[in-house]
Amino acid sequence: MINVITDTAALEAFCMELAQEEFITVDTEFMREKTYYPQLCLIQAAGKHSAAIIDPLAPGINLDAFYKVLANPAVLKVFHACRQDMEIFYHAMGTLPTPVFDSQIAAMVCGYGESASYETLVGKILGIAIDKSSRFTDWSHRPLTDKQLAYALDDVLHLRGIYSALASRLLETGRKDWIKEEMEPVSHPETYENNPDEAWKKLRLRNASPRYLAYVQAAGRWRELTARDRNVPRSRIMKDETLAEVAQAKPENFAALQKIRGFHPTMSATHYDPLFHTLQQVQSLPTSAYPQLPPRPSFLPGNEALVDLLRLLLKACAGENQVVPRLIADKDELELLANGKRNHIKALHGWRHAIFGEKALRLLEGKIALKADGNSGIAFIEA
Repeated sequence: MINVITDTAALEAFCMELAQEEFITVDTEFMREKTYYPQLCLIQAAGKHSAAIIDPLAPGINLDAFYKVLANPAVLKVFHACRQDMEIFYHAMGTLPTPVFDSQIAAMVCGYGESASYETLVGKILGIAIDKSSRFTDWSHRPLTDKQLAYALDDVLHLRGIYSALASRLLETGRKDWIKEEMEPVSHPETYENNPDEAWKKLRLRNASPRYLAYVQAAGRWRELTARDRNVPRSRIMKDETLAEVAQAKPENFAALQKIRGFHPTMSATHYDPLFHTLQQVQSLPTSAYPQLPPRPSFLPGNEALVDLLRLLLKACAGENQVVPRLIADKDELELLANGKRNHIKALHGWRHAIFGEKALRLLEGKIALKADGNSGIAFIEA
């Protein structure tokens, strides 16, 4: 029988049990197709001996008892791919769950491949095949069927075994500190705060002119604030492609806005007045206030080959240590290394330096070389 909690008293009793656990597994079901913020529809939680589904849409239920468990530093909260869950709880609680363990990140550290899905881990670690027929459920609909509830609860039930296996693996390999380092970005509030002035950076833009970017930033700020105030998706206010056209055309009134390709009004004409005002303000900005895209490295002759060599080294180090290459270093970092840059490169610090960064520097200094190895593929030799 699935324990579905729909009232505050039952939730408080369940949370008293959870507060005694060393770790709990947590998952959420939500909808965000029609809203700016995700609409929390279900919370699934499990301790060692008990599990339940909490219905946040139940009339009169108060979730404060569960939020206290999430904030309890004595109880580890285990999620899979936790960013969206953390975003939901951050906006609901005003703070983040802590401490947190993400099984997807841990799986990358333990050699289960890049962005290992929950389904993949359930299959590889527990040997269980998941019934995916309820995956596209409208979780805001009530009542939910027993099958849908069972599907949702299984997420946290299976996660208990996955966590135990990954925790053991991290302990055996001496990589517990690795996962702590990787969890730092998802444990910062800044990760979940949508700064309206930074919204433009999520757009794919062909024009990198600082003046044009200033108009993109202004239009992006207006869209972000409007979507937030109306609690609707950004695309409901204006699509990305249209926003880029607006920044190019710089309309001064609704009549001019209507002439822009792809524009379809989703609000009354007066609701666009703040857009025209913010675009006009850009005209008085000094050029020093214009935003700029991060500069791309300018390659010196032969540096493209160095990037290829570093990429080969990265692949060899990742294979040797059974870690996803992207977790060690990305393309931008390899390019910076090839161009002689050493600051703000994660691959030169911590565990990354130990398994790759130190070898990368020695390779660039000509102190080691790579050679083909018939057994393992690539070997390192002293130059």
